[in-house]
Amino acid sequence: MFQNLFVNESLMIVFVLVLIRISSFLLSSSLFSSYQVSAVTKILISLVLTLIAFETYKTTKVPMDALIIILALKEVFLGVCLGMLTRFFFFALNMASEMTSQALGLSSASIFNPMSGINSSLIEQFQNTLAILVFFAIQGHHLLITAVFQSFELISISQMTLKFGGLGEFAIWCQKLFEIALKVSAPVVSSLFLVNLGMGILGRAVPQINVFVTSFQVTIIVGFLVVMVSMPLYLNEVLQIFDLTQTQLFKMMRSF
Repeated sequence: MFQNLFVNESLMIVFVLVLIRISSFLLSSSLFSSYQVSAVTKILISLVLTLIAFETYKTTKVPMDALIIILALKEVFLGVCLGMLTRFFFFALNMASEMTSQALGLSSASIFNPMSGINSSLIEQFQNTLAILVFFAIQGHHLLITAVFQSFELISISQMTLKFGGLGEFAIWCQKLFEIALKVSAPVVSSLFLVNLGMGILGRAVPQINVFVTSFQVTIIVGFLVVMVSMPLYLNEVLQIFDLTQTQLFKMMRSF
């Protein structure tokens, strides 16, 4: 009657390994790494997802010796890599917003951003909040949960080695981030470049006009108009970035 009081050591190790991967993935992912999500919430969500995954993979055979440390380090590395890949969705948008702010001349007007924990411009916070709303609207949080559960099917807990050939995709993916950021910020940056070019020509043609003072008002008005007009294009780029992130995430998991 007392045998149910004793916990199977193998089951306990499997539970801990599952918890390490899920918690590492969530803490380094795009949404749960925010300062606005409390530590209690992060721990609770990690435990709930671990209990769900544990019921499926509790029969996995793991070594009962010092190799457990290697498995634990592998789970941490795997969870952090996959979690960081989901953050690239917001990294590209943040870079695009920063380029837009610099073109508008609002990069110096920055306040504390609770999402990233650093100071950011108003344009960046506005577009970042809009991207989060779109992320939830297109079921992006389901992507995080699906990815972490599918990782157990592609990469077993008992797998001792990882293939690092897929890490080369990180460099290519970072290059794509800059391309996406330039594409998202291109309407505002190109429009303001033409405005500044026209103001420069006007200043040379009519020296009596103080172009340096007048250009501030013109730049801000034109910039905000272009931001509002190009908002549908911005949302379309957000959807494309989400699809690309999803493709790269599952491609990375298969490469391990």
